[in-house]
Amino acid sequence: MTTENRDYNLPDQGELDWHVPINENWQLIDEDVQAALDAASGGDESVTGIDSARTNVGALVGGTYHDSAYSGGGYGVVFAASDLHIDSVVVDADLEGISDADLTIELRQYRGGADDPPVVASQTTTLSGGPERVDLGFTVPESGASDADPNDEYVLQRGAPSGDPIPLRRRFADENDWSTADYTDERYSDPDVDFLQGTINTPTATWDEPVGSWYYFFDWLVGSSERTVTAPVSTDVDEIYMRPRDPEEEFENVSPRALWIDTSEYQ
Repeated sequence: MTTENRDYNLPDQGELDWHVPINENWQLIDEDVQAALDAASGGDESVTGIDSARTNVGALVGGTYHDSAYSGGGYGVVFAASDLHIDSVVVDADLEGISDADLTIELRQYRGGADDPPVVASQTTTLSGGPERVDLGFTVPESGASDADPNDEYVLQRGAPSGDPIPLRRRFADENDWSTADYTDERYSDPDVDFLQGTINTPTATWDEPVGSWYYFFDWLVGSSERTVTAPVSTDVDEIYMRPRDPEEEFENVSPRALWIDTSEYQ
């Protein structure tokens, strides 16, 4: 028999060779995916599932909470890239005692570690607390563009706080929760992005830039800003939690790819 949705095969109850109709589904799924790609490409035959894929890059988890923020932002992750679309990132915020949960995220030129480099893109989002994925939609300029960094180096950083600085997870070398050995894949080739670790854009910093730390932004979803097909169902989830928005119980070591289902209205 077939299901009501796209005529995929559904084995009859008790069927011994149930794997046969299930395996036939792969051909049907492949045809449906190709049809979706064709529709999204507008007839551009160069679009394929591989070309259209976006990839998760960068550190997956944070270490300690940290709430310092300069008036111009300051703390961020330095990376080298050109014509790169940053779809979203994961942040982990502690909102206890925070009256204004708005967080500004900026994409800036790095300018060799300048104190206040030019802003390429900026967005303010209201956080809900804990690990969560934040949509950005930033595009790193193409090499040589008028708003591009001369060395194609950029920093993704927090902007000036709206009120009290929001404590965010970070990995910090001086607190022994970060080391180069923790992350063997700091450089990616598809898409091309090279993480140069952390930076603090302030004249009061006394150490060499960039510093060996990951500040605030984890599990980046990156790829091309064009020719990209977005699936109706995300597979970017490896844990599911159901809890009220302000739980009495806190969870430790939660994956940044966790799906949180707010149960507050059911209390």
